[in-house]
Amino acid sequence: MRKWLVRVVAASHVAAACPLPTVAAEYLLGPQDKVRLKIYEWRASRDVIFEWTALNDDFVVGADGTLFLPFAGQIRAQGTAPGDLARAISDRLTQHMGLGRQPDVAVEIVQYRPFYIVGHVAQPGEFPYRPGLTVLQAVGIAGGLRTREEDVLRLEREVIAGQGDVGLLALTNVSLLARKARLESELAGSNDISFPAELKNRASNGTVGLTMEQERKIFAVRKDALTTQLRALHELREFLENELVSLEKQLTFHDKRVELVQKELAGVSTLVEKGLAVAPREFSLAGMVAQMQSDRLAAETSLLRVRQEISKTDIEILDLSNRHTSEVAETLRETQLQLNEVGSKVDTAVQLLHETEVTAPALLALRERSERAKPIFKIVRTSDSGTEELTVEETTPVEPGDTVKIEIPLPQSGLAALPAGGSSQAEPIPVLDAN
Repeated sequence: MRKWLVRVVAASHVAAACPLPTVAAEYLLGPQDKVRLKIYEWRASRDVIFEWTALNDDFVVGADGTLFLPFAGQIRAQGTAPGDLARAISDRLTQHMGLGRQPDVAVEIVQYRPFYIVGHVAQPGEFPYRPGLTVLQAVGIAGGLRTREEDVLRLEREVIAGQGDVGLLALTNVSLLARKARLESELAGSNDISFPAELKNRASNGTVGLTMEQERKIFAVRKDALTTQLRALHELREFLENELVSLEKQLTFHDKRVELVQKELAGVSTLVEKGLAVAPREFSLAGMVAQMQSDRLAAETSLLRVRQEISKTDIEILDLSNRHTSEVAETLRETQLQLNEVGSKVDTAVQLLHETEVTAPALLALRERSERAKPIFKIVRTSDSGTEELTVEETTPVEPGDTVKIEIPLPQSGLAALPAGGSSQAEPIPVLDAN
């Protein structure tokens, strides 16, 4: 008896030293949970197990927390355990179908509703839940805490991209300034381009010098083309003027011939009346007068045509000059608009680059100090009584539908190290900083 008591006492001490594992809380269903039903019925009269194939399927708990099942209708699922839901379905089928014996119902969770994680993690978002999930595991699923190296690489890329944008805008600015100078010289009718001082001072730069030389070539080609077209029109007008003079002389000659023949015709007509000359001679002279008058009319028509061609040539000369002036003025206006736009973009790009190069390192230093601080884990959980935010530990279990928040507190002592937004002015960049 005494030995038995000793064994009982020893066993009780062992039990106290090694407590039994705690039983995990039973999972309660909620919206977005997908369950699979398995319903069978034993029919003793036929000695068979009957399968309810119409209900043996997957179902999703609706947003209102219910399941709508054939033959059973709408059943409350939110807040119930799978076993309780199975008994409720069995009772409902027995009532609705008038069964003498309750069917056996099994509810299996096929897919848990998701959980969410936000805050200072690499990949915040929605993730599928898994049983026994803890806060630390949830952080691991989201890629862990954000690291400073990722921010450094991102900022380096932003600096490189910003420098490229500023350099490209500077090149565009040079090209537009050179084009504007060329257009202004064309509009003024100058023999050469008068470039602004900001380009002349950088003519030794390869890109600037090449741009200026290209505009000079364009200026020369366009000037030669306009001069050639105007010269051709002026030469045509001169030719028409000479032809006009020639036609005017022809008209004078025709008038003299007609006058002489008419005098001869008048004399012959007098002799014919006196019987001193034959009538055919009179008829011949009358025909000659008619022919010469016809020739004069043709010459007069040619004279009018030449004068019309001269007027058309004058219009073409004027139109060519006006078209050229209008084209140059319109291109100059568009170039000025582009220059204004590029200037605005340059200011913005320089400011962004300045913020990245100056402000970002201070922010990174502050973030580096903050990353040594202990993260704060919180869970936002929705229940029938409302939504509550809980401060938790790494080992706290996560429930489906929870939103896990990860916060890294910023050290107050480091906030003063950051430059005030917009207080520092960026240094103006030259017209061209990149070759």
